[in-house]
Amino acid sequence: MIYQALYIIELILLCYLGFNVLYVSVFSIAGSFYKRTDFRANKVEKYNRFVILIPAFKSDEVILNTVGHALNQNYPTEKFDVIVIADSLKQLTIGELLVMPIKLIPVQFEVSTKAKSLNTALGLLPDNAYDYCVVLDVDNIMEHDFLKKINARLQNDELVVQGHRTAKNLDSAFAILDGISEEINNHIFRRGHVAFGLSSALSGSGQSINYKFFKEAMFNIHSPVEDKELEFYLVKNNIKVLFEEDALVFDEKVQNSAVFMKQRKRWVASQFFDFNSVLLEGIANLVLQGNFDFFDKALQRILMPRVLLLGLSFFMALTVITPIFHFGPVFFAMFILVAFSYLIAIPSHFFNSNTFFAALRVPQAFLLMILAMFRSKGAAKVFNHTQHTTVVGAKIVGSAQDYQENQKQINLTKQQGEILTLNSNSNENRN
Repeated sequence: MIYQALYIIELILLCYLGFNVLYVSVFSIAGSFYKRTDFRANKVEKYNRFVILIPAFKSDEVILNTVGHALNQNYPTEKFDVIVIADSLKQLTIGELLVMPIKLIPVQFEVSTKAKSLNTALGLLPDNAYDYCVVLDVDNIMEHDFLKKINARLQNDELVVQGHRTAKNLDSAFAILDGISEEINNHIFRRGHVAFGLSSALSGSGQSINYKFFKEAMFNIHSPVEDKELEFYLVKNNIKVLFEEDALVFDEKVQNSAVFMKQRKRWVASQFFDFNSVLLEGIANLVLQGNFDFFDKALQRILMPRVLLLGLSFFMALTVITPIFHFGPVFFAMFILVAFSYLIAIPSHFFNSNTFFAALRVPQAFLLMILAMFRSKGAAKVFNHTQHTTVVGAKIVGSAQDYQENQKQINLTKQQGEILTLNSNSNENRN
């Protein structure tokens, strides 16, 4: 009786792990065939108008650095605006922001979310003010040529292009592991999917979206997992998300286990948010409409987090040395395949001694992910603020001379900042 129960459990694990490993390995191998954009061959005939939206909640430590770099774009200055949605920023920070040539929208909510901030800004801006909207997290730093490269990909009026979000800091073991995790996801869910002709996953920031379409899409999105809702809205409407490997956005990575745990609770909750209805809707869209992108997004809700897949496949691979398990060799082969899939997804600059020592913390990350799963209930319905502290100089986004010249221009242009006041009607409509 016990052996029969073990056999059934083993069979269930075999099927579930097999699905995960097959999915990851297929798209990881496909990611190796992703074709990068040849910008020299791209003929740029128009310069789109961009608005860069930066929701900033209690982020006085990094917002000035983020805005300074956002203004330092190798793109016609009259063709883009930077708008900060200031939620609970200090008055001193707001005063410093107003010295910069930006627009600032002060907001305050009983319960703050990124979606509320974005909807408030979109409700205040005229319908025809811009062509595209770029959404940044408050810690994001766009490389110097980000808008230039994204604009080159938008010459045929494409609707959505996701930039390449990558690590801004690698100053701790968890930051390195977080940076590697981001690159594995880039390889599998962006390069790999685009190589197959499927829609790229959104990263939650660093994406450029058609301005009018974004206003329409965000109108009914209010939850703390707005990126997942937006992603499903896109695929449900048969809209392909493109991916631009060379348009870099630098993102702050978690620096310790406590922040890692807090962030992963939200990620786990968002993955299984409305799981049953999404999966059934995905199957219906595939059967009735042939919408494989929607079905693919629904399947992704079943996937376990990457570190859990690695850890669980490793432990099941150990069953090869125990006689009571039937599928030990199969589990061992799965572990080898998933390890290979991860290795080919990791950029070469991570292969160094720092990564080796960071890898020693993988078992801890595995345990923290298990805890995050048990504590994730309700996390998708609550906004979890992550404190950011990492600021960067100009070297990763352009030359030092470019950055210094830009700072001189900012300092000379006193009181160029503009406050957009809240209009009660638009505020009610958007929220």
